Amino acid sequence: MINWTSCLRHTAITLLCIGIMGCTTMQVHTAPANRFAAKGYQTFSWRAEAPTGVPQSMETLYQLSTTVREVISVSLQKKGYRYQASGGDFLVSYAFGARLEGGTDPGMPNPTPTSSVINRRPDPAVMDNAYALSGPREVASLMLNFEDGDNLASVWSANISQVVENQNQPNLNKVRRKLEPGIARALRVLPDAPTR
Repeated sequence: MINWTSCLRHTAITLLCIGIMGCTTMQVHTAPANRFAAKGYQTFSWRAEAPTGVPQSMETLYQLSTTVREVISVSLQKKGYRYQASGGDFLVSYAFGARLEGGTDPGMPNPTPTSSVINRRPDPAVMDNAYALSGPREVASLMLNFEDGDNLASVWSANISQVVENQNQPNLNKVRRKLEPGIARALRVLPDAPTR
């Protein structure tokens, strides 16, 4: 007879482990928030306006930029900061980046005279996976920078990076689902907006 509580417990533990392992692919690095906290900011604005009238070839980048703005804005408003179209206490800017990371060169097997080689054909799928996982991975980054509204001095910054799973067909809903916890983790170091 199957013990369903034990089965459910093992399933829950497995899902939790998968969830934790999935979170480890995102890295969040933040600058200390001392300078930002000392200013007592209450409002924010964007450093630059969102581009309008973009050509079709840039449509995906425009949609990504709009998604990033929405997620940052909602996250800041949850902390009590109010958006102003211009003249905010601090200005928010962001930039996208990408880099290749890790990987090893599997090289060609080089049997030596003392080694033995089993005469069998390797599974092509296993070989493809081995090459794909051993090669460099693309890591996408979002760099945030908060500047003082009066003198444009940088008061806080963060870098959120994650391994790109499918770079050829970006899914904006999936991007949003991954951005939300990353930005929330980055903004966690900032104080809530003071009430006056």
